[in-house]
Amino acid sequence: MYPRVGEEVVTVADRSPWERDGGPSLGLSRGGRAGGSDRGWVMTGQGLGAGVVTAVVVLAGPVPAAFAHGDDRPDGPRVVAEGLDNPRQLDRDQDGNLVVVEAGRGGPDCVGERCAGPTGAVTLIENPHRDEPAVSTVVEGLLSVAAPDASFAEGPGGADATDVDGQYIVAGYDPERLDLSVFEARGASMLVAGTGEDGEEYLLAYADLQAAEEELNPDGAQIDSNPYAVLYVDEDDEVSPDGYALVADAGANTVWKVEPDFSTATEDAPPEYEITAWATWPTTALPDGTDDPEGPAEFVPTSLTADEHGNVYVGGLGSVRPGEGAVVQFSADGTELGRWDGFTAVTGVAVDRGHLYVSQLFGPTPPMPPGETPAAEAPPTPGQVPGQVVVVHRHHEDAARYAIDVPLPAGLATGRHGQVYASVNSVAPAEGIAEGPQNPFGAVGGGAVWELDFSDAYRLEDAG
Repeated sequence: MYPRVGEEVVTVADRSPWERDGGPSLGLSRGGRAGGSDRGWVMTGQGLGAGVVTAVVVLAGPVPAAFAHGDDRPDGPRVVAEGLDNPRQLDRDQDGNLVVVEAGRGGPDCVGERCAGPTGAVTLIENPHRDEPAVSTVVEGLLSVAAPDASFAEGPGGADATDVDGQYIVAGYDPERLDLSVFEARGASMLVAGTGEDGEEYLLAYADLQAAEEELNPDGAQIDSNPYAVLYVDEDDEVSPDGYALVADAGANTVWKVEPDFSTATEDAPPEYEITAWATWPTTALPDGTDDPEGPAEFVPTSLTADEHGNVYVGGLGSVRPGEGAVVQFSADGTELGRWDGFTAVTGVAVDRGHLYVSQLFGPTPPMPPGETPAAEAPPTPGQVPGQVVVVHRHHEDAARYAIDVPLPAGLATGRHGQVYASVNSVAPAEGIAEGPQNPFGAVGGGAVWELDFSDAYRLEDAG
């Protein structure tokens, strides 16, 4: 049924810029020694429920039919929301509003170049198709870790709305378990946040992903949990206590399934839960976590979305190697259905009835770490902010791929009327990143959400 899952189940007790060290991090761990297992993994605990499968629209042809915004709007992308701190995953709730998670800007508590503070947030964009959508913060005070200039934040990487009004699940960190001096000690958790009927706000570190990784370690590599996206899945249309969450964990190389047992909930305690490794990929990096150029690229799941049939799409970073990223399609029960290869540094995926949209954080060729030899393909021109969003017809075999330039994109979401939205400048705080010796891109704009325009999309001749 599930990828890399057999019949054996292990149960444990209930539990209440590209540099890893000495500089900014993308927050995307790349694993350790080669590993992997064919065993099933389960962890039980206590927590709350999970999320939603977004709706889609019909579009035909190799690129979206809704190229431009119409006669009353200029060509090019439209700014939907700005002033965001390191915006990452983008989702759509049942009302068609956009949910964007902000990884935050760190804070005053620093160890070396890692600074922490309660600056992460979840932002709701109501009526994003309108010229002036309503933008509001619905969850705040989430733990964020960033560079001293507030760039390249680690923190809440994903958020999605549940079918409970005003409730959100968040892939983030538990401040009670963070240790800034240890890179892997993030206290990774699936949080539940929102506003109750009485108007009181709540925030609960619900599912302990760090503990699951420590106890289960499904990829068999070093212990590292860094949740980067979350998807609420509810298989019926009724508003009731049900559903579960899928969490893409870039550090564990795993998509976790967090399934609450709502029969155990009381007025004083949330329901118990079970964590299962829904999908796992082998870790191929060196023991110190750096990429092994002689070995295969590592998948590193970073993004999640679902289609109208409940199929789940998982985007993988591919060790940030050119052309080694991928998107894998699974059925709701975890059976692999299809795969698209040839992407680079995938940080966002979205679908409509005809197309797959993929964020390439650095475009086709990522910049190399300082002192390393550039790849055969030319890296981005100094001073030019890289990034692409690629579109491919997902029902056509070997379909042509088209792309538009989008600065450092992350989360993607589709709208009800053919719109495609993206989190842009996703590693930058609201004020952007200043040009300087440690910034190979030149000046980077502030974090924002755009509605994309594919009228100038160009064909990627070398796409596989």
